[in-house]
Amino acid sequence: MACILWVAPLGWMDQPGPRKQHGQAVPCVGGLALWALLVVAQAGGGLQLPLHLPDWVALHIMVLAGALDDRLNLRARWKAWVGLLVALVLASHVAPSFLAAGTEVRFLGMGLSPYPAAIFLLLFFWFWGVPQIYNLIDGINGLALGISLLLLAVLGFGPGALPLWGALAALLLLNFPKARHFMGDSGALLLGTLVAILVIDKTPARLGELPLWLLAYPIVDSTMVVALRAWNRCPLGTGDRGHLHHWLLDRLGGRVWLATPLLLALAGLPMLKALSFRGSDQLAALGLGLLACVIAYAFVDRIRQTARPVKVM
Repeated sequence: MACILWVAPLGWMDQPGPRKQHGQAVPCVGGLALWALLVVAQAGGGLQLPLHLPDWVALHIMVLAGALDDRLNLRARWKAWVGLLVALVLASHVAPSFLAAGTEVRFLGMGLSPYPAAIFLLLFFWFWGVPQIYNLIDGINGLALGISLLLLAVLGFGPGALPLWGALAALLLLNFPKARHFMGDSGALLLGTLVAILVIDKTPARLGELPLWLLAYPIVDSTMVVALRAWNRCPLGTGDRGHLHHWLLDRLGGRVWLATPLLLALAGLPMLKALSFRGSDQLAALGLGLLACVIAYAFVDRIRQTARPVKVM
């Protein structure tokens, strides 16, 4: 509440635009509130997440970059360069544990343990890409927050992550179905970086493809966006209504209360790959196939419409 009343009026307000659902300015400092809560909870010993000093440095840098973008509307290239720096820090921190003696590292069925450079590059691209694609899916009320809560659940985070659970649930209530307080880029980049760290920490190195199942929705959605922009010969730094959530909103007549739960179901089914109940693998495969079919249909439909992209300054 303090962020809404005191910080947002200083310039952290999300203004209406052609690609946005809201018709009036909305505070976008939810990410700063989330960051402050995590810092206070960690300092007070109430937050028990597998975060080390390099992880916190990365989170602080990404929050700062996002907050500057929310306030000054930075160019996409600057955020990308900051993301590359953070990815370098995180990959350098995590790679040694993957290379430890006796650790078998596999990715898509291939053994990578004899190839340290390949392991480092995979981690580097992971820590760079996940925050970026997480920022991209934060375009409909409650989607990024809902996916974060689903990930916490399937990764098995319990009482030690209670402050994070509470903060995400509170922000979700403020964002769905009607948005009263956006996360902003600071929140999306913070969550994306945090998710990238937690997923790598919780997934065994020998199951290198499991993170792809957990983040199948943002990966596939971002792939569709890149393909659409390439098809329309638009720079990747442009903004458009090419995301799956935009397409579904158009199809549902703007009914966010229906679109967000449907998208969360599409995102959640492939995550079942991380669980071990009977039939979880089959359900995850079914969910991934359904997601691929929906994305393919949306891609073809968008090509038919040949929507004109809107330049993001």
